[in-house]
Amino acid sequence: ALGKPLNVWLKMDSGMHRVGIHPADFQAAHQRLLNSGKAAKIVLMTHFARADELDSGRTDEQVAIFQSARAGLAAEVSLRNSPAVMGWPSVPSDWVRPGIMLYGATPFDQSQSVADRLQPVMTLESRVICVRELPVGEPVGYGGTFVAERNMRIGVVAMGYADGYPRQAPTGTPVMVDGHRSQLLGRVSMDMLCVDLTDVPGAGVGSRVELWGKHILISDVASSADMIPYQILCNLKRVPRLYSEA
Repeated sequence: ALGKPLNVWLKMDSGMHRVGIHPADFQAAHQRLLNSGKAAKIVLMTHFARADELDSGRTDEQVAIFQSARAGLAAEVSLRNSPAVMGWPSVPSDWVRPGIMLYGATPFDQSQSVADRLQPVMTLESRVICVRELPVGEPVGYGGTFVAERNMRIGVVAMGYADGYPRQAPTGTPVMVDGHRSQLLGRVSMDMLCVDLTDVPGAGVGSRVELWGKHILISDVASSADMIPYQILCNLKRVPRLYSEA
């Protein structure tokens, strides 16, 4: 048996159709919680399906459904997730649920005035562990998907898809080598990837490589890999975490 009443977040399915109580049953569910004597505080919530689409009317529809179904209930509400916090400021919400914006990453696939001012709080970086001279016409990596169109210097970086870097990131995905913008070459391997050092003559073994962070936005890496930033951030597994003061 519960020793004391719990704070409860009562979720309505206003259109996401994942989990939550049907709007027609919401008031009855709220009343059952009150009658149980086991709820110290009840917060009413719902989740938006398309808040990251600023030109969609679906968010307004969900707000209307939510407000109609909870009419008359005196309780705090929580509606806004990251895209709604930034893109839908008029939506009522006593509690907000910021997620990806806490990483300094945007949930939008277009420019948005508030999201454009976010600053990344995470940098994924590694170092060059080997430098190779690649003659024109020679391929790089599994499948030889990149073939040198000129004589090149390439750097092998200690980072791969086992670390959480997206395997599907193609040639041309941006990276930063010792402060110089460059690009990924060929397929990402399990533990390594290759980058172009041709135009970064000072780079060599030990050079720092930023895969995303202050200079390489994770949204650009995600777009290049045909992913969303959420996927990439969820895939970081074995890389060491180093925490620093802001």
